[in-house]
Amino acid sequence: MNASHIAAGAPAWVYALLVALVILGVRRLRTRELPVAVALIPSAAFLLWSLLGVAAFARVVGVVPAVGAWVIGAGLGGLSGLLLPEPRGRRVAGGRVVQPGSVMPLVLYLGVFVVRFACGAWAAIVPAAAPTATAIGIAVGAAVTARLIVGITRWTPVPQVTAA
Repeated sequence: MNASHIAAGAPAWVYALLVALVILGVRRLRTRELPVAVALIPSAAFLLWSLLGVAAFARVVGVVPAVGAWVIGAGLGGLSGLLLPEPRGRRVAGGRVVQPGSVMPLVLYLGVFVVRFACGAWAAIVPAAAPTATAIGIAVGAAVTARLIVGITRWTPVPQVTAA
């Protein structure tokens, strides 16, 4: 099976997901102010994607290995967010946040897509490797999720206005 067979065999939703990740990542290239709820969408989406993967994997290999892969990935991602942080977002009045422009979200979004796509292809080509491939995909997704959440926790608070 060659790369063109793998690409042609992927369902349409995979490519829709890729387009969405590119759009989300490109939007983060420039500094912008947006509602906090909108800024949280990528983190929430990655968390949901990650947990759905864990649930599906747990049905195949059991809860402990599935959750274990997620915890290891989340731990590494959280640690990377602490040791190699992105520029801080800044909370501003009105329930908004200013997110500094950065290439890192685009790299992370595409990186997790590529790894999970490659792991899916590996599992399809070598069925005996499916548990390992899936565990790697889950761990990478959890790592990006945790890194995004660490970034949110680093947002500077809304400046307090003092009465004169």
